[in-house]
Amino acid sequence: MQVDDSKLHPLNVRPSLLRYIRQLWGRRYFIAEDATGKSFDSQKDMFLGRAWLVLSPMLDAAMYGILFGLLLRTSRGIENFIGYLIIGIIFFSYMQAGLNGGTNLIKSSQNMISAFMFPRAALVLSQAARNFISGLAPALVAVVGALAFQWGTPPTWRLLLVIPLYLLIHVFATGVMFIVARLCAFVPDLRSLVRVVGRAWFFTSGVFFSVERYATVPLIQDIMVANPAYQFLQAVRDTVMYQETPKLEVWGYLTVWSVGIFVIGLIFFWRAEERYGTLH
Repeated sequence: MQVDDSKLHPLNVRPSLLRYIRQLWGRRYFIAEDATGKSFDSQKDMFLGRAWLVLSPMLDAAMYGILFGLLLRTSRGIENFIGYLIIGIIFFSYMQAGLNGGTNLIKSSQNMISAFMFPRAALVLSQAARNFISGLAPALVAVVGALAFQWGTPPTWRLLLVIPLYLLIHVFATGVMFIVARLCAFVPDLRSLVRVVGRAWFFTSGVFFSVERYATVPLIQDIMVANPAYQFLQAVRDTVMYQETPKLEVWGYLTVWSVGIFVIGLIFFWRAEERYGTLH
């Protein structure tokens, strides 16, 4: 018996980008609920639970402060080095979470991908929203901690500028996650390379030293200043520690990087949409 399959359509077909975005919007409640429910899962089996969201970055700051500030003297020329370091460690961790968060995202979600039809970008957006929620408490600790170590300098209205900077950082990190998620889904060996890149990025973003140390080597200084991670950290420090409003060109630079990487990442991820379900 011959079956007429002329009116049948394959299920695993990549939709148009506009339709794909509409599908993502239709899954917004799932993304929000999944992110909210899993935001604190990594600490649920620990005695101190959610306190580790704050304790972990503070311990990192203490370790790097001793190693680089005291032993290697990278604190020279930096007022309130502890506040400088706390902001650097905590706010850089959001960008690093975007880089590392995509390495195993598709592989760890294969059961869901195989069982349900949904836009796979929802997985990235859910993870990004999870990072956003989990990062709120550390961000507050970073701001309060930086101000506490320069007692006598009253905060100004510019503290409110941390909010749009926090949003832009996570938009940027989400775009990075889109790119890494696709690359590592099809080339698993890249996961090790991403970890190396993440460490190199950390050490070249001015997390625990001032870029002015390289004033005598203009090429290196220019490369480091062009690093969006450095610009994000410096903008947060300006608003919190130095009571300065980032210049308009800085806002433009960070917005272009954040929106640009997000759009490029989403398109790059979407173009492999029909292939994620074939991975094993």
